Amino acid sequence: MELGKWRDKEIIVYGTGYVARKFYKAMEKKGLRRQICCFVRSGHVKEGEVFEGIPVFRFSDVAIGENTFICLAVHEAILGEIEDTVRQRTREYLWVYPYLYEMMFGEPEQKAVEIPVKALLEKFSGDFRLGIRLAAIGQQRGLNDWGFDVYIRAQMIYCGQATAKERLEQFRRLIAGWEEDGYKKDYPLSLNRSFGVIDGNHRLSMAVYAGQKTICGNIYPTDLSIEEIHGYETMQSEELLRQNGFTVQEIQKLEEIQRRYLEVYKDVPAADRKKEPGSQCHCSGL
Repeated sequence: MELGKWRDKEIIVYGTGYVARKFYKAMEKKGLRRQICCFVRSGHVKEGEVFEGIPVFRFSDVAIGENTFICLAVHEAILGEIEDTVRQRTREYLWVYPYLYEMMFGEPEQKAVEIPVKALLEKFSGDFRLGIRLAAIGQQRGLNDWGFDVYIRAQMIYCGQATAKERLEQFRRLIAGWEEDGYKKDYPLSLNRSFGVIDGNHRLSMAVYAGQKTICGNIYPTDLSIEEIHGYETMQSEELLRQNGFTVQEIQKLEEIQRRYLEVYKDVPAADRKKEPGSQCHCSGL
């Protein structure tokens, strides 16, 4: 992404959530923090509200000049409605999420390479993110009647209910598309050098559900752990789930479903697990 042309722009960042925080950190790293004049959102804004030390306003209240550029720092699940809102006022905007990790770490060191799924699963000890997604896949397939509920509640730890429901619907479309067409290698996971999943846990959960041995990924030039990149609070540990209203029985069910699906990978030969990435993807589907 061409960042140099932004140095003379007045940037308005649309969003005050997880993506906006990552985008701000990336802009700060690139020496472009001063270009951000404010953050905006559609809903209610408190008087004097700030985000990362920068004022927050309602989008309808900000002036958009000839030198203004809007950066949409939002999740894909709510992108459509926000684009509709922004287009009513300007065409000078960009959805930044697809470029976020390139901004943070630089170009991937390896692109679209085949990664052993087992190597990725080792990072999920004590973390129920896969179990929560597998439960949702299970309900979509008619195997339980509780997966969607736990998925929405887990998402609501980080976002509002409406966004959580949109994310579920997006995930359900991914599940349906995967079942119909198989895995699309055009959408690789984003990984750090130690095979931690920076982005793509929904796709990984589908690969686990299908019992795939490999999945496509882009490896970024960073040794930062996933906790360092996203924050420890994003790891959905038992403690975090309990703090947010999950019962012991619900956590036990998540633990069981995650254990059951990951059991398949225990017998994967060590040679497969430790195989160096480098070959181009030829990932299988369901």
